[in-house]
Parts: sequence; structure tokens; C-alpha cells
Amino acid sequence: MSTQISLKLSDKMFSTALDYADERGYDTLQDFIRELIRERLFEGEQTTGKATYLASEASLARNWLSKEEDTAWAHLQKET
Repeated sequence: MSTQISLKLSDKMFSTALDYADERGYDTLQDFIRELIRERLFEGEQTTGKATYLASEASLARNWLSKEEDTAWAHLQKET
């Protein structure tokens, strides 16, 4: 389950946040904001790779489960 929220930002903050997120490889501003919240909520806690994976699974699935991505990364796959 998820809940949608609305957030007002000044034009300057919005454009700066978009630029920051884009420069650091976030797919969307929402992903960037979600990570900021996650970092603050779990500050000081040791997170495992599994926790990180589960937190980003939906985003990864949207962007990486495509024929185009398979083709782009095929050179990294081990041949069996």
C-alpha cells in the first residue's frame, strides 16, 4: 500500500532539486525525495543490502526490466 502526498516548493527550490536529482542519477524527483526521507528516518541505523533492494525494487523494475536495458547491459553478462 502507498499513500500519495502533495508538496509545495518555491520555484527556485523545485528547479534546484530537479537539477540535483538529475545530476546524481535519480530517475525522478520523487525518488530523490523518497531517499531523503528514508535517510532521515533510518539515520544511524545499519541498513542491509536486502533492505535497500526492497526499498528500491519498484523503481528498479520500472527502469531495468526492459528489452532495451537488457541489450544495453548484455556485454556485462557472463556467457554460460
